[in-house]
Amino acid sequence: MIRKITTLICSLIAFTTLSYASNEKLDAVIAVVGDEIIMQSELDAYTTMRLSAMEEKPDNSKIDEYKKSFIKELVDGKILLAHAKEDSTIQISNMEVENAVKNHITSICQQNNIPIDSFESVLIKYQGMTLGRFKTESRRAIKEQMYKQRIQQMLFTSIKVTRKDVEDFYSKYKDSLPEAGESVLLSKLSIKIKTSGNARQAAYDKIRNVKQKLDQGEDFIELAKKYSESPDAADGGDLGFISKGSLGEIVFEEKAFALAEGKISDIFETRIGFHVIKAVEKRDQKIHIRQIFVKVAPADNQIDLIKAKLDSIRTECKTQNEFVKKVNELSDDNTTKIKNGSMGWKSILELPKFVQSEIDTFPAGFITKPINEDKQITIYRINARVSSRKLTLEDDYPFLEEKTKDIMAQKKLIEMLEKWRNEIYIQVRNFL
Repeated sequence: MIRKITTLICSLIAFTTLSYASNEKLDAVIAVVGDEIIMQSELDAYTTMRLSAMEEKPDNSKIDEYKKSFIKELVDGKILLAHAKEDSTIQISNMEVENAVKNHITSICQQNNIPIDSFESVLIKYQGMTLGRFKTESRRAIKEQMYKQRIQQMLFTSIKVTRKDVEDFYSKYKDSLPEAGESVLLSKLSIKIKTSGNARQAAYDKIRNVKQKLDQGEDFIELAKKYSESPDAADGGDLGFISKGSLGEIVFEEKAFALAEGKISDIFETRIGFHVIKAVEKRDQKIHIRQIFVKVAPADNQIDLIKAKLDSIRTECKTQNEFVKKVNELSDDNTTKIKNGSMGWKSILELPKFVQSEIDTFPAGFITKPINEDKQITIYRINARVSSRKLTLEDDYPFLEEKTKDIMAQKKLIEMLEKWRNEIYIQVRNFL
């Protein structure tokens, strides 16, 4: 338990100057980057975090070599930090930082089954550190991380990927790209859920009033408790960490994952109503979200009627041609309707989880039961199924486009760091 807690705390504050990371020596400045400094304890904490994340632990004779690499990473981080602080468009509020500190403490306690009110005693026992000191160090560390994340996100969003970029990437890497894994050739038929104009306008007016209060600086959590109509309202709209495909609301997830930490979305609509959401924290492929939700009720019995109609189609359609005919007659999804309902090949893992569970291991010819989606109800038909397949531009363009953008962003970041490195004072002292 001691090691696990130490690792988690080091991960949280890997860029701080906490002395517990270097108990056997006096702390010292080992690098200067512009107005920023790197302490020996900072390198030690970062080294602990990085080594603990490795699958194979390096022997002690190689630790110094790793530290040489790690100090370069820390210097690059300070370069990013310096430029982020100079950018007037990057603003980080104290409230964002306080929420992030609170969420990290909660995360550490949850992962280690530690009651929140016992966290300080655990810190004192295993790290010799008070909760107040932990929060003070964490605030600075988290704010620095937020600055660096924002400038990297700005860089990423500035990258524009053309069709030719994707084609060039595919041509260069297609032989080394992983296969798509188990995949299905899908078609879909979707029918929209319609709402009355009066109900929709009333719901929109309510959430617009809430958004105005947010824009004036009122607290998101308190407004969620007061106005949100979702079950999580009592918890300040806290949805916790979500992953892509976990909610069954595609528009909601797209809006959530497009937000930077601490940012609040504009008003957007899903099949069930209007939302305003806040990104509390991003971690790996998950994001911690709070929401304010106002429901728009569909016309009476409409959902049941649509599901009954789609259930009837499931029973009637014995062949793909029969399904295509129904798509052309009834589907409201114009993007797929012009292709006879075809979605092309899809990797099972790239599908939303609520679709994965319905498709499961069923064979070609299977039609799912009706699935509630954003503003519509859908049935999917499996036209073919394979255990693995090679990626193609036609069927996997969004995935390849994202990978292309990742490569271009990494290259751009390296170029910018090289440029900035020549524009800022850097001194690295003996740290071994």
